[in-house]
Amino acid sequence: MGKVAADTAAPTGEASPRKKSRASRLARPEIYVAPSHQWSSWLFSLAMLVVVLPALLTYVAIYLGKDAANPPSFFVRLVLCIFLDSVYGGAYYAVLLPPARLLARFLPGAWVPGSSKECEKQENAVVDLSITWPLPGSQIPPSWIDVARRSKRDNPFFLNHARGSTRLRQAVFRITAALGTLTMVHTMNKFVDHGSSLADIGLEISFTDIGWGFIVGSIIVIILFLVEVALGWIHVVGYYEVVVPGEFLIINLLWDILFHVGVSINEEVSLRGWILVNTTQYARTLGQSPSEAMAVAVALQAGVFALMHMGSPGASRVGLTNLVIGGTVAALNVFLSGGLSFSLGWHFGWNIWMGHFLGLSTSGIPMSAKLISVVPDPKKASLHGGKFGPEQSPLAATAYLLGCTALALIYGGDGLAMWRDKLA
Repeated sequence: MGKVAADTAAPTGEASPRKKSRASRLARPEIYVAPSHQWSSWLFSLAMLVVVLPALLTYVAIYLGKDAANPPSFFVRLVLCIFLDSVYGGAYYAVLLPPARLLARFLPGAWVPGSSKECEKQENAVVDLSITWPLPGSQIPPSWIDVARRSKRDNPFFLNHARGSTRLRQAVFRITAALGTLTMVHTMNKFVDHGSSLADIGLEISFTDIGWGFIVGSIIVIILFLVEVALGWIHVVGYYEVVVPGEFLIINLLWDILFHVGVSINEEVSLRGWILVNTTQYARTLGQSPSEAMAVAVALQAGVFALMHMGSPGASRVGLTNLVIGGTVAALNVFLSGGLSFSLGWHFGWNIWMGHFLGLSTSGIPMSAKLISVVPDPKKASLHGGKFGPEQSPLAATAYLLGCTALALIYGGDGLAMWRDKLA
């Protein structure tokens, strides 16, 4: 990314200070050995993250919920839910990140820095500028190459990429966030929301519903992809692509699958599970009808969902507006299908097909492998969504509504009636 190489007519991310031989770029760095005082500091931090903070917040939850007849207010419970989610996820991450970094060093094409600080910088990077992409020899329309050469952007073709060894560690972050969310829900149900169960927030797993959600989410994205290709907004340049020579497609796609399993569980269970359902119940206590309470909760959850993506690469008001629509439809997934299973399948199918099977940007998330590789037209960012991807496209709202129509055809109004009965 960055400039366009004269010999391949493809942009490269290697500015002159970064120019290295392939051997030096792919060589494994020596493992950094920290001084003893750094080890003691690390152990102290680990104890705080893994033991002290989770234990302290769990105690707070037990204390606040000790009087079942006089539970804490909705807003106190909401704040507690957010903190528990974050702290539990951080604890799991602190435990699983070191072995993930160790494993990453042995992956094909791995480049894992020796120090923790440099590792963290690599893991948090939006794009790895040491990667040359599009790959040399990619058949890109000449007019697009001319625009890319004149571009001042680091990646004139918008898509962000990372090594498979980096994607493994990013997947661990998302999986641990999902574990944190599930632990938060268990803690809230057991100690604070007395008498509540996972089924009360819609988390009663149905593999049939997950399958339907995956099918609907996947088909919508495939339709989006075909429309963008037909309109000339994107151009197919390859198949079964890994962006770093020597890496393996199946291994890299495994990290992407784990990443989006984590994303789906984390966002659906917290937003469309605990927050959506408890907001609906709180609105009922204010005297609103079941339908009015659901409408308020859907709107609040959709706004929060969009705000969560404000920091995503390339996000604009158009993209955030589309995500409000998407968040609304995602909440309707829960109410119309009767639970979270359909929504979990939809979210995973949407993300994995968009970002890794079809090579489109998913909220700027970096890719290391794809079944189909595409190059977006550098002159049509407002149409294909630029770095943010199709969720920022003018087609996104139609795609969400198409999915909502499929949802209504599959489930009718049975799920909605069930939720109304629960809230009555």
